[in-house]
Amino acid sequence: MDGILRGMFIMGTILLFLGLVSSKALISIGSVLIVLSALPEVLKLTLHAPVIFQVIGFVLLFIAPLVSGLWSESIRDWGQVVSNKIMLPALFCGVVFSTKLKPRIYYGLGILQSALVALASFYSIGPLLFQPQGITQSYLQAKTLNVLLSNDHLHFSLYVFISVVLMAFHHSQVKEIFGKKVYYLQIAMQLWLIIYLHLLGAKTGLILLYGSFIYYWWNKYGRQASRPIWFAGLAAMGLVAALSVRWIPTLQNRIYYTLYDFNQYIHGAYVDGLTDGARVLSWKAAIDIARQAPLTGIGFGDMHVVFMDWHRQHSAHLQPYNWLQPSNEWLMYLCGSGIAGMFILTLGLWLIYSKYPYRPSILFNILFFSQFFMMWYEVNLTNQTGIAIFAFFMGWIHHGEELDKSG
Repeated sequence: MDGILRGMFIMGTILLFLGLVSSKALISIGSVLIVLSALPEVLKLTLHAPVIFQVIGFVLLFIAPLVSGLWSESIRDWGQVVSNKIMLPALFCGVVFSTKLKPRIYYGLGILQSALVALASFYSIGPLLFQPQGITQSYLQAKTLNVLLSNDHLHFSLYVFISVVLMAFHHSQVKEIFGKKVYYLQIAMQLWLIIYLHLLGAKTGLILLYGSFIYYWWNKYGRQASRPIWFAGLAAMGLVAALSVRWIPTLQNRIYYTLYDFNQYIHGAYVDGLTDGARVLSWKAAIDIARQAPLTGIGFGDMHVVFMDWHRQHSAHLQPYNWLQPSNEWLMYLCGSGIAGMFILTLGLWLIYSKYPYRPSILFNILFFSQFFMMWYEVNLTNQTGIAIFAFFMGWIHHGEELDKSG
């Protein structure tokens, strides 16, 4: 039986990895297989389990949208929201309570995950090789390189960043288990993905990359005796950033467009195609709508209809693709389930972070706070890709920590 469950988990993980770069259907199939593979262990869960508070945290992220169905008029839309968010606790439990893997299988799956991300980045970079001038100019018009999965460059840049971080923390294990050839291949993939993040020019991936480097470098060399090394590392990072802006046209144009975008919405001008401007407008809409029912919210099932009505009244001059629901997780929960929902969201995230059983962990902190940061300007826990990345990797890191602990 263990062999069957282990096979289901491995197959589900492979399909999930494939789905995160290509297909939401594969994300769903892979997630279900992972959950089913751990079901016998989940049914044995007790209040004494080391991860019980993390599990409760993930359940809380699901509870507020679930309960809001009591006052949501659109049961169909509410059902879609709930069917997505139930994967937060389910997928986390599926990964954490799955049959334990041998180190070779665990790190082999990690290499496969990195390789799939690298292949997806090759697909994305293709047009830039054949039409460099046209693609570079498009970066002045809120366009970026296409990516495979729903052309969602924001979540793909997050996924690329996570891949880079996971490789950086597991080089020694890969070298020991698979040898120097695979080790050097992994380093090559990591360097390429760092270059790709600069070519893609997505703010999320780059901010997380440089921010995490500063955090890691401070933890490693921030002590008084090592301060010269720390400052040297910062200087090297600054030089890389400056040269990247100088020599990578797509990144340069992306910065120009971001500044133009900022200059528009800071003066109250919302025009078609502003990515950050559309987010700011969605925050204004959320504050207005939250005032309608501050205690209970309008119900997650009615979010789409209510926000579309608001935009028709206040954003009629914009094309509908600019009409966003709140690009902020706390505003999303405030509108959907009121002040109580926003508090439950905060409590859930606090439990997930503070009750991680292997703290202190630099890797865990980077993985958690990178996605926590993203929740302030994106609905990471509503988007299927964001849900899968958050729930899976918050569980996946447990396996790595257990392997490291066991030597």
